[in-house]
Amino acid sequence: MAPYYEDNFMRKTKIYSILAAFIFLQGICFADAGFTGMAGGSSGFAGRFEQDDVDFTIPFNAFAAVQLNFGSWGIFRANLGLASKNLAEGNLFKGQDATLQMNECSLTLVKSKDNIKNYFGLYLGTYEVVGKDEYLQRHFGIEPVASILTKSATTLAGGVPLYNNEGAGFSYTMHFADAPGTIGCNLYFNTLHDAVLKFNVDLRTAWVTNHFIIDFAGGIGTPIKHDSSAYVLIDTIYLHGGVSMLFGNAHTSSFFIQGGIQNISLTSGNDNIDFDAGKDIFILAEPRINGKKVQVRFTGFSIPEELIHDFLYIDDTLGVALSIYSDMISLKTSNLTLGAHIIGALEGENFMTLLEKDEFTPDNTKINTYVTPFIDLPVANGTLEIMAQIGVCNILNSIYFKGKAKIGYRRAF
Repeated sequence: MAPYYEDNFMRKTKIYSILAAFIFLQGICFADAGFTGMAGGSSGFAGRFEQDDVDFTIPFNAFAAVQLNFGSWGIFRANLGLASKNLAEGNLFKGQDATLQMNECSLTLVKSKDNIKNYFGLYLGTYEVVGKDEYLQRHFGIEPVASILTKSATTLAGGVPLYNNEGAGFSYTMHFADAPGTIGCNLYFNTLHDAVLKFNVDLRTAWVTNHFIIDFAGGIGTPIKHDSSAYVLIDTIYLHGGVSMLFGNAHTSSFFIQGGIQNISLTSGNDNIDFDAGKDIFILAEPRINGKKVQVRFTGFSIPEELIHDFLYIDDTLGVALSIYSDMISLKTSNLTLGAHIIGALEGENFMTLLEKDEFTPDNTKINTYVTPFIDLPVANGTLEIMAQIGVCNILNSIYFKGKAKIGYRRAF
């Protein structure tokens, strides 16, 4: 009965939280509120071409986000995402390959005192997860620092969650006016794969200077179980955390690094530390060379497989990339961005399996290469991105080809 109780608890929590948010908004709907929003998405085609088999799909991704600012004391945000692996099968709103997800629904209250701003938040979904630029941009107003290689097909924005903080919870952030930093904590509930309720406590801090940026979060999760001898039984602790660091800044040559872990379990009576490197560890390192008109990025990455589906450029979990682009190509009223990614990857591998291999043979190693030109155009107060990708896969054994082309658009309003 425990899994049913805990899953039912999460459903009730989400329903009551949404109702409370709507009741609250009704009470302030006549207040002086400022509205901003953003919407976008991408679609195109993707194909896999072998001698005796051709697989063709039409993927579709979209999102819509709104923000209501109630004077200087409150912020309401909502973010909805829609994705389908193949529009050709008519599965936009149905089927296992289609997802409609409320990514974020949050209400943040702001209280200023002396030289400190205090932010108190209630939320459902994924809230300012470390690894993306949302937290840094909201609190410091800086330019995006995430790798352009990790651009999302849904939002067309860079960054990737370094661990999963999705759930229902409370957030507190203290922002120092006299120092370029924040500290805070998150308390939230979510569930494990077997529907067991898990309570999480995370600590968060971020600091921004002219030559160094860091965004760090980490914490523990404790499954809440029941048995005949105790109403609440805690025998396992899950560790999770993530950090993004930029040495330098957007206007100089720099070095960007990200690392994340999740579901690192410590169990009472067991001396082993259990985790799955392919699912639970994220690593990205990226030296950046910024010229006057041309930018160069060298990127190495090991990415959990469950995150791959949302990327615009990356199709494999382990690899290296060379990105060359210029965002200084002048138009009459603005600049466009033109460039290309050259990616080499090992299919189905991660950094742990790479270290454990004794030898590399055509039978146990699948090497894939990709060339991806892209262009970003300012259109109608938004950004239109056009990309194409050609992949030569399994080049040591039985070569086949992959290709895709997508058009994406993102606009704030």
